[in-house]
Amino acid sequence: MFSNLLDDDAPSQKIWTLFKVSSKERLKQMQKGLIYMNSLDYFASLKDESSGMDTRADPHENVHGMARAIQKNKLVLEIDGKQFDLGKKAVASIKYDNTKNVFIFSMGCVADNENGKVTGETDEGIVFDERFKEFGDHILIITNPVEFAKRYVKALRSRKGIFKPEFLHKGLGRVTYKPLYGYSGPLGVYSKDHRFDWQTEYRLAIGAEDKALNKRGALELHVGDLSDITQISTLQSVLDAPVKIKRTKVHIMGDRAFALKS
Repeated sequence: MFSNLLDDDAPSQKIWTLFKVSSKERLKQMQKGLIYMNSLDYFASLKDESSGMDTRADPHENVHGMARAIQKNKLVLEIDGKQFDLGKKAVASIKYDNTKNVFIFSMGCVADNENGKVTGETDEGIVFDERFKEFGDHILIITNPVEFAKRYVKALRSRKGIFKPEFLHKGLGRVTYKPLYGYSGPLGVYSKDHRFDWQTEYRLAIGAEDKALNKRGALELHVGDLSDITQISTLQSVLDAPVKIKRTKVHIMGDRAFALKS
């Protein structure tokens, strides 16, 4: 019953572009090359924002899958050879091992959904959700995601204490959103509840040993100056005017596909 809870699908990597919303100070640090990654445990234990909007806090971040007792399946606990039925409302969660050493870096992405449309796309362009204000007042747009990925991978290879668990797949990809109320099945690092779908999240995910972490238990990667492939603007300027996109061909980088603007 529980074996399929580990079989989460590999995430899509096809995008038009990437962006990050935060304070101007933090985005300047990122533009200088700092990728600051927090652990799955950090996000799972994070309290809701002061505004009451749980934009970052997610108790399911360190959960690999969930199983619920249903009419055909019971959840049974076995202790010393004795079995105990946990009841019709029982929910079992399978969590990742050592999630304090698995790290993610979240960005937003502009990408086509299953219907061939970008989230927020209108005839005038892409309209960003006002809730992005909860993350900060500025936006950094990565104009060349392929080059960004190359610099990120290069930084990983040169850093000691880095590893990639199998459940992270290729270590980057788009988040899939699904309703988790009453859900039973695999989750994985690249799945979140559908209430977060406005974030159109794209994740970098990697493992790191304790010796590679800072005093706060976070992973700091330095990928080199990004000013040649990024631009920073006020978030309000993006909210005020729809963003125009131009669809072109899909570019391939090794076995990773990114759709880019020319």
